[in-house]
Amino acid sequence: MAFIANSNVGSSSIKIKNIIPPLPLSPGQYEIPERYKNSFYLANAAFFDSTNWFLHRAYEVIFPTIEEKMRSIRPKLNKDEIFSKTEGMVNILDQCNSVIDIRFPVKRDNGKYEMIRGFRANHGLASGFRACLGGFRIHENITRDDMKALSVLSTYKNACVGVNMAGAHGGLKIRPQNYSVDELRNIVERYASELVEKGYCSERDVVQPDINTSSREMSWISNTFAKSTGSIYVAAGGKPPDYGGLENYDSMSSQGAYIALQFCLGNEDLMKKCGLAVGLKGKTFIIQGLGKLGKPLARLLIKNGSICVGVKDHDAYIYDARGIDLEKLLEHKNHTGSIKNFGLCKELTDDNIYKEECDILILAARQKSLVCHIARDVKAKLILEASDGPITPSAHKILTSKSKLVVPDIYSCSGSTIASYLEYIWNLQHAGSTNMDVLRFSSDIYGDALKQMADFQQKLALISPSHENHFDTTIVDEKIVSNTIEKILHTAGSEMLEITNSHNLGTDIRTAAYMVAIDTIFKALFHDQKFI
Repeated sequence: MAFIANSNVGSSSIKIKNIIPPLPLSPGQYEIPERYKNSFYLANAAFFDSTNWFLHRAYEVIFPTIEEKMRSIRPKLNKDEIFSKTEGMVNILDQCNSVIDIRFPVKRDNGKYEMIRGFRANHGLASGFRACLGGFRIHENITRDDMKALSVLSTYKNACVGVNMAGAHGGLKIRPQNYSVDELRNIVERYASELVEKGYCSERDVVQPDINTSSREMSWISNTFAKSTGSIYVAAGGKPPDYGGLENYDSMSSQGAYIALQFCLGNEDLMKKCGLAVGLKGKTFIIQGLGKLGKPLARLLIKNGSICVGVKDHDAYIYDARGIDLEKLLEHKNHTGSIKNFGLCKELTDDNIYKEECDILILAARQKSLVCHIARDVKAKLILEASDGPITPSAHKILTSKSKLVVPDIYSCSGSTIASYLEYIWNLQHAGSTNMDVLRFSSDIYGDALKQMADFQQKLALISPSHENHFDTTIVDEKIVSNTIEKILHTAGSEMLEITNSHNLGTDIRTAAYMVAIDTIFKALFHDQKFI
């Protein structure tokens, strides 16, 4: 893979040669907007632009279907008017509804003041969905562009799994390890307070854990929201159980990724396309990242018969075709703070581990970590996106052109989204909302789950008089949540594979996943007669 770079211009002008471009479209068909189209060829394209490339690639395929629906609603419009009206709806949905970039001072433990920067972006509210749901991360390298891109991913992730909420994402631009717990709490509460003041972080903008955040931060945010509203329940998902959260919420992300992987591995036609045998047992895998998602996911895979042959962490990697004792590796990391000096471990100087032999490559760390010059040498036949946005458009094109299967982030990263939504609608019911309002446009599976959760409460009341006439948000059967995640991912996966086959997409199930999401959003738009 060759690169052309001009030293007199910025890094965003670095262009990629020898990438097979998408096929040209016939005149009059929808095309990816120029800005996003260029991101396919730029090695350092903005995350927001590359995310939108994937989205608008799906629009290219589904656009005629949307036009047909528009024609059935507006039969008097001619062909050009139908195209213009449909394209206008796409444009309305394109940009973020709002992006806030805030700065505020906080007092450190040493008495000195420091300026802190934070972000929050909302996307997709034009769809008619009445609230946003998306992550909150704490990391020193986040940017405004990251928040925009992740809010777009949230919108389509939510829609892909039948969640009737628009997307959002936010974060604090600090290194959390540099602060005491008291300092972090002060920073998070001040951040939440700034957001609440400006109309964010509420029952209409629900925060959930992401990188370097957990139920602890969600409780801090909930407490801050409660100071202005009196309710600790509805501003965040992934809260502690005594705040209305779900037991074992932290396991839902890895559980969702595992279910998504199992679903794809269980499809015979899909496995034939990528050259793998059906099932997980005996499959070898390499995993990038041993954090709160990667570690439990790797354990799940090993427990169910897969073999770990490679691990990449932030400062080193290890590969052993004979298999790696993951528990010993984790014990070593817990003791030393790194996987360095364990077995065949090498200090991280390049991305060679991506090029090692394995059946499955799992990306469970940072965004844009697999780029085109790495993708051409990837030997894995299946790549699981267990984190948001780890593969660039050009890398994705290389992988799918070689019949490799990429299980996309908006499908495989939705376990925590589904759990957060269940927590949200459960808490809203506690606050007195009606099911019709809460579940508008959502998959019927969520309504069934809500009924099961209520039935579980009634059984508790029969067993223990202390629960009679008491709606307890802290006691929810974990099996209901797990079963709901599985049902939702199997339903969305079936729709995704049906579209893949009907549109001859080969192994490009990412485009199909976006088409499932787009269809969900446009059904809501057409139902409400918006923008038509």
